[in-house]
Amino acid sequence: MKLILSFLFVLMLGPGLFFMDGAILKDIKLKSETLSPANVPTSDRKCRSKLYLFQSCSFDYTDNQKDLDQSYFFMSFGPPETLVLLRGTKSGVLTSDVGQDYLWNRILTILLFPGLALWALVKYLGKTRQHAAPPLQQTRHVPPHVPTHSGGHPANRAIFGKRR
Repeated sequence: MKLILSFLFVLMLGPGLFFMDGAILKDIKLKSETLSPANVPTSDRKCRSKLYLFQSCSFDYTDNQKDLDQSYFFMSFGPPETLVLLRGTKSGVLTSDVGQDYLWNRILTILLFPGLALWALVKYLGKTRQHAAPPLQQTRHVPPHVPTHSGGHPANRAIFGKRR
C-alpha cells in the first residue's frame, strides 16, 4: 500500500507543479511575440531562494479592474534581480521578465522533479526490500571422504602431485 501511494504521489508531482506555475503555456506562446514594458501597478513582489537552488517568485497586479497574481517556481543558481511586467504587442497578454527569462528553467524543473522523486523512491524501496528479505541459509559443501592408507605398498597410496 505504501508503494502504491508513493508512486501515485510521484505521478501527480509533475502535473501539480505544472498547474502551480500555470503560466508556462502562456509564456511559450509569448516567446515568439515582441514584448514591451507594461505600465501595470504591481504589489507584493518577492523572490525567495530555498537551499540556494530553488527559486520562488510571486507578485500581485491589477489588469482591467481585476486583481490577479502570478507565481513561479524554478531551479536557478540565484534569484532574479528584477521583476518587470511585459505585454505582448499582438495579443496584449501580460507576462513578466522572470517568466520569459527563466522559462526553460521552469520547464526543466517540472520535468526533473518527478524524475528525481521516482529515482529516490526506487532507491529507497530497493534498500528496504534488501533489509526486509530473510537471509538465505548457506549450505556448506563437504567434499567426500577419500580413504588413505597410512602404510603398506606404495602402489596402494593416493598420489598427490608429481614425484621427483
